[in-house]
Amino acid sequence: MPPIRSIQRVINFFITLLLWSYFLFGSIVFFFLFYLPAYFFAGNRITAFQKLNHLHMKNFFTLTRWLIPRTKFAIPEEVREIHSSVIVCNHLSYLDPILLISLLPRLRTIVKSTFFKVPFFGWLLKNSGYVPSAPSEMLGPAMINNLESIKEHLAAGGNLFVFPEGTRSRNGKLMPFNKGVFSIARYCDAPLKLIFIENTNKLFRPGTFSFNARAFNIVKVELIGSLTPDYQGIDFSISAVADQARSLYEARLATNKEKN
Repeated sequence: MPPIRSIQRVINFFITLLLWSYFLFGSIVFFFLFYLPAYFFAGNRITAFQKLNHLHMKNFFTLTRWLIPRTKFAIPEEVREIHSSVIVCNHLSYLDPILLISLLPRLRTIVKSTFFKVPFFGWLLKNSGYVPSAPSEMLGPAMINNLESIKEHLAAGGNLFVFPEGTRSRNGKLMPFNKGVFSIARYCDAPLKLIFIENTNKLFRPGTFSFNARAFNIVKVELIGSLTPDYQGIDFSISAVADQARSLYEARLATNKEKN
């Protein structure tokens, strides 16, 4: 192995170790200093936990910027100002959900039910108002039981974000959309905000569980569309809204392909 490549792997290893150490031990520090008091004393526990998650993840990406200066982040203010919306987003990396949490303080999402069984992490998910769901279904029993609380959360200015592909894309292409998120938006009578994330898979590469600290990279988060369907209209169709959303993502991907 060439010496330069060996040095790069060592750098990536130590930066990865530092970042995930902060993620883990920072969570423990936050637990004792903030989460535990919020659990017992906050007037609205779920809102308090969401804001603490936001602060923790914001610190994580601040540290990422310090340790990996070759990666820049391009995030327009209009993304940070989204509220009372169901956010649909493409999915490239494990970093995507925590990046969104770092940008928006009042955020709920749908998480695979298996994660709720993980000690401490499951407790944190539950008290943050996150909703468990089986990987193959978006409108399972747990979700149906939570629809009213999601509706109240959106009405109070919060957001719900969902990856309709369900899992990470390994080649950057869109995978099939689960239409459940559009049913949720209809039930809550909420607008849809379409977010496009780019290059998180270059910063944290799928299959390696390692940060790429040496490559020059720009992580982008872009609002590519806003949909406000007439949910009560006689011609309303969940499939049509899902197709409209997907077409906007495909157009954005085509633009990227032309640039490259």
